[in-house]
Amino acid sequence: MIKRALIYVENTENILDLAKYLDSEDWTIFSAGRTEDLLRKNKISVKYESALDENIKYTNDFALLTKQISETVVEVEDELLKARTPQDYGYSLICINTRPSLEVGISENQYKDYTKAKNFYLSTILRLAFSNYENILILTDPQDYKEAIVQLKINDISNEFRTYLAAKALNLVSAFDAGISTTLLRSKNIDQKFLNYMMIPFMKESSVIQGINPQQQACLYKYPYDIGASSGLSKIPGKDLNYNLISDVSKAWELISTLYANLKNQNTVQSINKDGYKFTTQFTPLTGTVFTIAIKFGLIIGAALSTNVLDSFKNTYTYDKEYITDVVLGCSAVIDESAAREIVKGSFIAIIAPSFTPEAKEILEESKKIKLIPTSKVNLTDKSGILINGGLLVQTTDKTLFECWHVRTNNRPTQQITDEMAFGMLLALEAHSYSALLIKKNHIVGIAQSCTSCEKAISQALAQARITAETYKEEEEEKYESIADILVCGSPITFTDSVRDLIDSGLYGIIQTGGTSTDEEFIKYCDERGLVMVFTNMTHYNY
Repeated sequence: MIKRALIYVENTENILDLAKYLDSEDWTIFSAGRTEDLLRKNKISVKYESALDENIKYTNDFALLTKQISETVVEVEDELLKARTPQDYGYSLICINTRPSLEVGISENQYKDYTKAKNFYLSTILRLAFSNYENILILTDPQDYKEAIVQLKINDISNEFRTYLAAKALNLVSAFDAGISTTLLRSKNIDQKFLNYMMIPFMKESSVIQGINPQQQACLYKYPYDIGASSGLSKIPGKDLNYNLISDVSKAWELISTLYANLKNQNTVQSINKDGYKFTTQFTPLTGTVFTIAIKFGLIIGAALSTNVLDSFKNTYTYDKEYITDVVLGCSAVIDESAAREIVKGSFIAIIAPSFTPEAKEILEESKKIKLIPTSKVNLTDKSGILINGGLLVQTTDKTLFECWHVRTNNRPTQQITDEMAFGMLLALEAHSYSALLIKKNHIVGIAQSCTSCEKAISQALAQARITAETYKEEEEEKYESIADILVCGSPITFTDSVRDLIDSGLYGIIQTGGTSTDEEFIKYCDERGLVMVFTNMTHYNY
């Protein structure tokens, strides 16, 4: 075997163990750049290979390297040795990895950089090595280095192991190419929304102990750079993550990200009065407020806005505490000690937030059940989809809250009602349809999701809100003037008896899509009782 190795890695995990073994066995190691610096720093003999340099100037150097890789053979016969110089022998081992990347909406300057990717030569080397895998051991995954050392020690590298490594190398090359092509096609220069081939280089992060049910297997894949909740999940010690937890954590943080993307700064919507008069509705910026949300099996079971973490949490934790357990809690602000003391009393399986104060962390970590997930990465994607039988169904993400408000009643919404309508509709974006949300003082007091009709959703939300109202009366010993301020639906509402019951039980405003045969009767009933009703002419179905 030719004892020449080519090493150039971005992921340096386990690389020193491999390089030290090769060096101890009199292999000649060739490298460049940061990998070469790392090896030299650790007293490993290494030779500079100019063809690996990011700033390569001479293509002849690269052409020679590709020739060596293509012509490498496992054993060099004596007569061949006489006819060749050492640099023509090739490489028996190539250890190369590069991190696939993907960006959306890059600028023109970035576009030019991507068309001349600096490490494109590395993927070419791996392609050539793949075509000669029977003679070259190709290492791209640090987890394979240990087994490679074992088989090198016994001088018996199995064909199955070579094939396995070669396939992984091509998998990396495919991901690398996919990242570049997708970035270019989704750039501002081209902006192709739906690619001919859906190629996104998701990277395997870790195995998951089970799927939704114990009999199912699962695995977590990430974008090729830290984004959203997945960046925090990687910081959890141990391997006791499951599918449900990961899914709910992602949902919680996505809602937090969406809320602040839509409402953190001053936002407006063009509006039209009942008489045709046009005006602009403004929403109060959410700067300085705290948003908390509770998720279970992908469903919103509680949400609130407040001026501090403790109050926001208390207004979120209004669901059935006796029967709903193992909930994921998301918070937009740093969890402090006062909030932690209340949170730890509940049945939570994970908390995702930008951070935790030392005191809060100490309190929450007393519960071995709760996983703390710190993240500040915004998680906003422009596509959503589901795996279907035989394919992948993809659509653009529903993130437009409103395009226009049509105030259909005589009364206009006050600023408080306006803000609560916006908050509620944002939650409706992610609520499973049919859904109905009842909001009071910027928190959910009643919610129903995944119903067979909007009317059934309203009836269920009303029943829940009545229970919530009774709880507040008992705990706060105060008169509850209305069970809810606002009804929010992301679909049209037919005027039925359940809607009448809701209005008569105390309600200030309704925001919905509009567009049913009962609209005029509905508007008249609201006007008679002084309610505000806004039509958006936009549906927000979700499942």
